Amino acid sequence: MKYVGEIFKTKNCGNLLVTKYINYENVYVRFIDTGYETVARIDHIRDGSVRDKYLPTVYGIGVLGDEIAKVNGKHTKEYKRWKGMLQRCYGESCHKLQPTYKDCSVSENFKFFSYFKEWSNKQIGANALDDKGNPFALDKDILIKGNKQYGEDVCVFIPRELNNLVTNCSKSRGDSVIGVCYSKAHKKYLSKVRKYGKLIHLGHFDTEIEAFIVYKEAKESHIKTLANKWKDQIDPRVYEVLMNWEIEITD
Repeated sequence: MKYVGEIFKTKNCGNLLVTKYINYENVYVRFIDTGYETVARIDHIRDGSVRDKYLPTVYGIGVLGDEIAKVNGKHTKEYKRWKGMLQRCYGESCHKLQPTYKDCSVSENFKFFSYFKEWSNKQIGANALDDKGNPFALDKDILIKGNKQYGEDVCVFIPRELNNLVTNCSKSRGDSVIGVCYSKAHKKYLSKVRKYGKLIHLGHFDTEIEAFIVYKEAKESHIKTLANKWKDQIDPRVYEVLMNWEIEITD
């Protein structure tokens, strides 16, 4: 049959194979490199303008496919979440502002928007809002402390209050252990904890370890309080993890 079995070059998407010819405007093709299949006009096939939507065009890693990213001129919430995740992992400008994301990555499945969209819409908290009207955040490391890869088995949606609660700030706090700083004026170690956006001083202590222990108790208690506050709106796995969360001196 006419054109069937012929290979054509495209401008930017490699070669494609014609698999079925219906008429001038309905020609079935498959891209050789990715396997993406679509229907195109024969003149577009000839001039090489047919696009392979399975190519990783978002930050060089994300595959949009045939999914719709915009509705009425605005990006969908699923797309914004997906693109934001890819930006944190693979966006150079993001790494300059948030260097902790430099070593992060996404799972093979999460590279595909269609998979991420379907997965996210099934998750607890995906459509929830926090006290300030903000959508829940996509979190990668609350279930597994220190995890660096976004994936379907480890990611959950949680309110930003919880997301910020367990963020590791070791690179920004200086030489002291978590929750502690040295007071030159008192020549002692100051223990402090942040609750509901306010920094609360817990006292001065002779040793760094003493100050840390007081911080640890206060922080773990606060984590349990917030876990109970959000219990009915978060994934049960998150609640269990928070109720057993331990602050380590190396955090």
